[in-house]
Amino acid sequence: MILRKDPPGYPGDKAVCQEFGRVLRKVRLEAGITTDQAEILLHEALTPSNSAHKNMQFGKALGIFVRRIRERNGMTRIQLASNSGLPLRFIISVERRKVTTGGNLCQLTRLAYGLRYPVDQFFNELTDLNEELAGSAQ
Repeated sequence: MILRKDPPGYPGDKAVCQEFGRVLRKVRLEAGITTDQAEILLHEALTPSNSAHKNMQFGKALGIFVRRIRERNGMTRIQLASNSGLPLRFIISVERRKVTTGGNLCQLTRLAYGLRYPVDQFFNELTDLNEELAGSAQ
């Protein structure tokens, strides 16, 4: 994927990945688990066969959530693509719920920046909606 530009205030993909690593390390130490144990848990959480139902709902939750925020902000898909530095085709796929895994961490962070939505709030509300949809689908 070729990114056109970084959203205003976006620290860059490398900084986002480094911060994620720092937070993951902090959580790992607080939980008292080894790096190997943390990697196994992260892998299990991200493996579709172990969490297929939640992953299926995540794409749906992401599509609903992004569209809701975008429309509330009076923003077009083209504007979101421009603001986030993500391809328009990706934005359309997200909103049509064709992106089942939600993309990667940097793409999700770019969406939050492109929507001018606080990143922590974006992830918290998205997670809540995903849990709600997964719970109601059971």
